[in-house]
Amino acid sequence: MTLQIQQKIILGLCLSLLGGVSSAAIQGMSFEHKDWELACDNTGTCRVAGYQTDDNYEHPVSVLLTRNAGANTPVVAEVQFGENEENQKSSAKYELKIDGKSYGWVKNSTQSNLTTNQLNALLATAQRDAVVEFVAGKQRYTLSGQGMSAVLLKMDEFQKRLGTSSALIKKGQNSHQNILKAEAKPIVVAKDLIKGKETKLLPKSEKAQKIIAVLKKTTNSEDCPILFGESDYFESDRLVITPLTQNLTAVSNACWKGAYNFGWGTWVMNKNLTEVKQFVSSAISDEADNQLFENHKGRGVGDCWSQAEWTWDGQRYIKTFDASTGQCKGFAGGAWQLPTVVTDVKGLKQ
Repeated sequence: MTLQIQQKIILGLCLSLLGGVSSAAIQGMSFEHKDWELACDNTGTCRVAGYQTDDNYEHPVSVLLTRNAGANTPVVAEVQFGENEENQKSSAKYELKIDGKSYGWVKNSTQSNLTTNQLNALLATAQRDAVVEFVAGKQRYTLSGQGMSAVLLKMDEFQKRLGTSSALIKKGQNSHQNILKAEAKPIVVAKDLIKGKETKLLPKSEKAQKIIAVLKKTTNSEDCPILFGESDYFESDRLVITPLTQNLTAVSNACWKGAYNFGWGTWVMNKNLTEVKQFVSSAISDEADNQLFENHKGRGVGDCWSQAEWTWDGQRYIKTFDASTGQCKGFAGGAWQLPTVVTDVKGLKQ
């Protein structure tokens, strides 16, 4: 065997081994402790939100700290002020005071960023008791420090910064080599559904019951009580069959209903409706073209929301967005959107 042939064989083995190794995709997560919360998405970006205490509910204030994955990436800090019931006429700007010391002014805007000096002063309070206030005249918004250090520590852990100079809580001299690297948004190409006739069946009909018997194998009565007869159908409810491709069909059936939310289950089945290929979700609230949506109130007043989006890629539904508004704490519709899944969806109808 010649040296050239040996080199080609070795090169081929190396390429084969490399091709079989792929880094695991980042899994988003969320975490909450007292008046602070964290959401990290599948690109490695983390968002931390802090609020006032429940005792100061009439004076809503929230700070959002955003940090991308990667060594030495900066923290960006934003602040929002809610309506002050004692004085509905809000101020155009507020003075940041920490333990009575002034750190300058912050504009009252939905896109108001803290300066580097203000951010550093705020971060320095994470591991000690401090009074953080935004003040204008008699108006006083107090940011809680309860839960701040635990949430920042969890963010450092997720982004693999613990023990490095990049960490916000447990700094050290460890190498930055293992810090989580940022990932690009995954690209999902949406595909159109075939044009076919939608069929609606009474849930108690013989045909519907045969399909439901198959669906039950993929879920449980806790997630879908209506399917298992533990909660009643409405008179208008139907099992809905929608063609997706020549060989795949979507089946939707009521799963649960509450005081101000409801969820439908959606399954992808084979053409003959005898086998489930994918159980998508038991919380679908709306649909449009080739997408399914989950939009749910956290409370009846509608100040907290959770959202998810599923997109048909021609073979299955892919979760292309997942987020919540978090604790809200007096902000109508939530102060921030805190995603755990983000993607770049192509091919949607305009």
